[in-house]
Amino acid sequence: MKIIPSAKRVTQSYLARKPASIQLLSARAGEELSGGWKIAKAGTVITGQLGLERMQIFARPDRVIEDFANTSNDPKDILRFTKRHGVLHKHDVEWFTPEEIAGDRFCIHCAQWLESQQLFRTEWTRKGRADEGLAKALADRINPKSRAGRAVKAFVRPGKSGGFQLELRPDDLLGALWLAFIEFSDRTRKCRNPTCAAPYFLASRRDQKFCDEKCSRLVANRRWWSKNGQQWRQEKSEREGEKQ
Repeated sequence: MKIIPSAKRVTQSYLARKPASIQLLSARAGEELSGGWKIAKAGTVITGQLGLERMQIFARPDRVIEDFANTSNDPKDILRFTKRHGVLHKHDVEWFTPEEIAGDRFCIHCAQWLESQQLFRTEWTRKGRADEGLAKALADRINPKSRAGRAVKAFVRPGKSGGFQLELRPDDLLGALWLAFIEFSDRTRKCRNPTCAAPYFLASRRDQKFCDEKCSRLVANRRWWSKNGQQWRQEKSEREGEKQ
């Protein structure tokens, strides 16, 4: 008897809108920017308008969450991330009617962006087995209660090969990142090379400690030099003295 394989019954979807225009600004506390935003805390902000170009975050969610975790605290890097993937928080966007969607303006406070990233990094590097407490914390991250409703909405749709399919659709990019994080949470690692430029990575095997072979060799070389370097230099000096 031929067994018909079951289709994937749960999918994830989020179309991130890329900015059509974007700029970095230094803002003072209490300053009011064009667009109506009043800055409560002095710092660097990113403002602009969203365009019509969209990107499906769940086409390669592994790359997006690694990029988010590895983005530095330099506002220029946050600007780069926003250009590539869109606005992180829904409440950073002033929403208009559908007819005016191309004119959506947004304002991102870099300090707020980094706070969200730090929570993400904390879960990324958490040690030990998953438990009910951590599961609840992650559920609250992707599905917070608010007046606007839930951050992740569920839709039941007809499947392509028969039957039905459940689609999970976050309200904003941050919700999409947390949803993707859950899928890869058993693979999140931080590279053991302390000078690694992009230390947050997804492991391809359970015992993986470094993001790539380059970092692995670099740490191995440092350990060798720390243990044997003085003796090697001394022996080299003695050999050179004998030649003279």
